[in-house]
Amino acid sequence: MTDFNDLMSDGVPVGGPMRTGSTFFVHNGTGVDNTDHGKKISPFATIDYAIGRCTADKGDVIYVMEGHNEGLGNAQITVDIAGISIIGLGRGSNAPRIDFDNAAASIDISANGCTLRNLRLLPSVTIVTIAIDVMAGVTDTLIDGIETLPGEDGAGVDEFVNTIDIKAGCSRTIVQSCIFTQHASAAGVVACVKLTGASDQVIIRDCVMWTAGAALVAPINGDTTLSTRLLIERCVLTTDAEPGIELLTLTTGVIRDCDVFADLATIDAGIVADACAMFECRYVEVGGEASATGYIGVPSVDD
Repeated sequence: MTDFNDLMSDGVPVGGPMRTGSTFFVHNGTGVDNTDHGKKISPFATIDYAIGRCTADKGDVIYVMEGHNEGLGNAQITVDIAGISIIGLGRGSNAPRIDFDNAAASIDISANGCTLRNLRLLPSVTIVTIAIDVMAGVTDTLIDGIETLPGEDGAGVDEFVNTIDIKAGCSRTIVQSCIFTQHASAAGVVACVKLTGASDQVIIRDCVMWTAGAALVAPINGDTTLSTRLLIERCVLTTDAEPGIELLTLTTGVIRDCDVFADLATIDAGIVADACAMFECRYVEVGGEASATGYIGVPSVDD
């Protein structure tokens, strides 16, 4: 097998000599979904087909080439082979883009230990229910460097209701370095990252979330059943009149170094997480202001 150690994703080397699996390439412009393809000079046309050529737990990698654009109708990209990585190449508008052309379109992660990296997601119809669905019981998922784009219609009608939905039992899921952007007039967004059910040791870090709208609960939202040992760190969370983080009562974990820009009655309403420890989380209400006395939450005192 050839190692493509010179390939870069967002300036970071990918692949590497420690990977033992196969390498496949995808590009819709030059690719063909055929078993004789999948190489750099003759790529596959679709990500879902490339997934079907992978072998579980071998470290297979699918490189989605610069300029790739894949449209999803009433269908899913199903990431159902354990241990694979789907890595977009390129940066900015040259990075691969997935268009969600149906309300039921989604990327479904249903196998353990999978990675999604450096893909752009575009909602192309009203109220796309879920962009990335981490299915119940799936563990050790890494979602890294994903960017969501304002809806294709340009007027706020096309949107993701929940961009990343983490179902119950999805322990050790990591969401990092993502940018979630919606049109300023979007009304149907509920959350950027939603914990639907109980999971353990989920990490959400280094993300920027621009949200607003009548349906919004919070950019980071946990509901249904409490999660445990959650870590949220170094996130910028913008809303209109909702918290930046709202977790089910008694959810445990640590929230640190997060900034909330919202219009709420009190500073402490910026984060709703009654059983989480908070370290240096800040709130600002109006542009031009700065975080005043400081921090969200009640200061600890000596016992």
